[in-house]
Amino acid sequence: MTSLGTYWRTVRHLRPRQVTGRLRMRLLPHRRADLRPAPPPRRVAGPWALPARREASLVPPATFDLLGERHDLGAIGWNGTGVARLWRYHQHYFDDLNAMDAQARSAAHEALLAAWLARNPPGVGAGWEPYPVSLRIVNWIKWSLSGHALPDPLNHSLAIQARWLAARLETHLLGNHLFANAKALVFAGLWFEGDEAATWLAGGVAILRAELGEQILPDGGHFERSPMYHALALEDVLDLVNAIDAFAVADPHLRDLRAGLSARIGPMLRWLAAMTHPDGTLARFNDCADGVAPAGAELLRLAGALGFMAEAAADGPAGGAVLH
Repeated sequence: MTSLGTYWRTVRHLRPRQVTGRLRMRLLPHRRADLRPAPPPRRVAGPWALPARREASLVPPATFDLLGERHDLGAIGWNGTGVARLWRYHQHYFDDLNAMDAQARSAAHEALLAAWLARNPPGVGAGWEPYPVSLRIVNWIKWSLSGHALPDPLNHSLAIQARWLAARLETHLLGNHLFANAKALVFAGLWFEGDEAATWLAGGVAILRAELGEQILPDGGHFERSPMYHALALEDVLDLVNAIDAFAVADPHLRDLRAGLSARIGPMLRWLAAMTHPDGTLARFNDCADGVAPAGAELLRLAGALGFMAEAAADGPAGGAVLH
C-alpha cells in the first residue's frame, strides 16, 4: 500500500486548483451528457488557411497507423483492451482529417465519422476523456472549415462534446492539457453562436490569456522544454489565430488574445528552428519524438499563410526560422 508519506510528498507540490480539480473529476463521471440541440452555427466571415498537416495515419477504409502500430478498426473497435491507452487516445483524435493528402481519403473520413458517432455514445469510453474530446473538437471544425460539410448529427455531437468538456477542464493536470481544453472551447465558441457559445468562448479566452505567459517563455520556448511539445504548442497558437481570423468576431478580449498569440509566433518559430536538425528531425531533449506534431516546414508554411513570414525570418536567438 502507498504510504501517507508518499501521498504527502506528491500532494505538497500541487497547486490548490489541481487538488480541487482532481476532486471534481472524481465526482463528474456520474453527471450525464447534455443532449440539448446544438446552438446555431456561426457564419465564416474571414479567410481560413490550410492547417499544418501531419503524415497520413489512416489507411482506407479503416486501418489506423498510429505510434508505430497498425490496427484495423474491425479487429479492435473504438474501446477495450489490445492496444495501449495512449494509442486509443490518438485513435479518437481524428488527426487524419487534416493530414497530408486528406482530400483523397474523404470518403473514408466520412464513413469513419459516422462509425465513431454510432459506436461512442456520449460520456462512454476513452474518446470522452477531456483531452481526446479537446483535440477531436478542433479537428472536426478544422476539417469542416477546409471545405467539408459537417452533417447535422456531427454538428449536434460537437455541441454535446463542448458541453461535456466545459464541465471537465483538466485543472488537475494543467500544462498542455488545460491549454488544449481552452483551445477547443474557443473553437467551439467561434463555430457556434448565441449565449451558450459565448460562454464557451469567454471561458477558453480567459484560460488562454492566463496560460500564455506561463507556458510560452520569453525566449519563445514552451515551458516543458521539449521540442515536440513546443511544436504542438506552436500549432495551437497558429490554429487559434487562424480560427479567430476566419470568424472575425468583434470581441475585445478575443482581440487581446490574438495580439498575445501573434506576439509569440516569431520567437516560437525561431526556438523551434534552433531545436531542429538540418534533416528536419527534432533534437532529442526531454520527452520528444518525431511524427507527433506537424513537421517544422508545415508550421512555417502556415505561419506564412497567416502573414507571419516577416516574424519567422527575423534575426533572433536562433538566427532565423529556417525549418526543413
